[in-house]
This record gives sequence, C-alpha cells and structure tokens, in this order.
Amino acid sequence: MEIIYKRYLPSEEIPVYDHVSRRKLVKYYTRDTMAAVVCMGLLFKDQKPASDTPFYFSTSETQMLDYYKDACKVFDQNNIPFSSFHFIEKAVPAISPLSHFKTMRNMAHCFISIEYGLKGDNAALLGPASGLLASTMLSDYNGAVIIGAAKLHADGTAEAGIAKITPREAALEPMLGSNQEAILFFREHSFNKML
Repeated sequence: MEIIYKRYLPSEEIPVYDHVSRRKLVKYYTRDTMAAVVCMGLLFKDQKPASDTPFYFSTSETQMLDYYKDACKVFDQNNIPFSSFHFIEKAVPAISPLSHFKTMRNMAHCFISIEYGLKGDNAALLGPASGLLASTMLSDYNGAVIIGAAKLHADGTAEAGIAKITPREAALEPMLGSNQEAILFFREHSFNKML
C-alpha cells in the first residue's frame, strides 16, 4: 500500500498547478479538491494509472461553504432581517455561480478522474473509511485500486489523502467496519509512517 496525505492551513498556498495539465479547470476547485489533486500527483509522479483502474473517493462534510458566506454578507451588509423570503429574494441571486458549482459533493472525484483519464469502476462516497475499504474489497480489478478522501474545515484548512491499495490489504485494515470519517484513514497512516 502506498499513501500520500497532505494538510494545508488556511494561509498556505496549495501547489495545485504543479500537478495539473488542465489548468483552466482549477478555478472550479475547492481547497480540498486542490489538496486531493496534489496528493494524486505526488502518488503517481511521472506515471499515470491505467484508465481502467478503479477509483473510490470519499468527501467529508464541508464545514463551511462559500455559498453560505456569500448569503450571510447580503444580510450583514444590508441590515436585512433573516427570513426564508429574504433568503430566496435577496441572498440567492447574490451567490456566485462558482459557489453553487463548488457545493457539488463529487468535485474532487470528478476532477481527478478527468485529469487522469480514469474510466474504470468508480464511486464518490459520502461515508466513513469503511466504505472506501469495502469498495476496494468488492472490486474485481486485478491489481491495486485507488482510494482517496478530502475534507475542508470551517477555517479553510484543507486535507486530503490518496492511496493505492489491494483488496487483500483493505481486508486487513483495522478501520474496516468502523464509523470513523474517511480522512482519518489517511491521517493515521501518515502519522504512523512518521513514527
């Protein structure tokens, strides 16, 4: 098993441009998507995985979306009392179209698949680490599967992990059957690797 895990603090620039060929798409990336793309780039360096390689990716709950920040500014800057009517009438039109796009939960999975031409069995998951591991175990692919996870924190901290893992390795993982969020699998393996 090979794992790459990265964590970027709110003030840190994420070196995403070092790992993409489709630079025009980066404007659509969230910080957690950028972190995931960097991890994928570091894991595969000069090689690309076979296009039929299965790819399973879990996105955690985003703790604060730009969508809500844009809406809150409307109420704050204009001293408008909050109501459902005002939200629809005043706030929604003020929200950037890019913010709407960035709320899609499969963003990282899609952009990595596009960048690497991954067309094999794949799934965007919204569950714990056990979902990634179970998907790997159920894969009938002959070789290592790619799994990943990302999380965007309320303060702008972004973390992500990508791994190549075989069904046998997944079956032996202690997190199989656990309810812990997927990013913890990568965080813990990275921590254990440092020890």
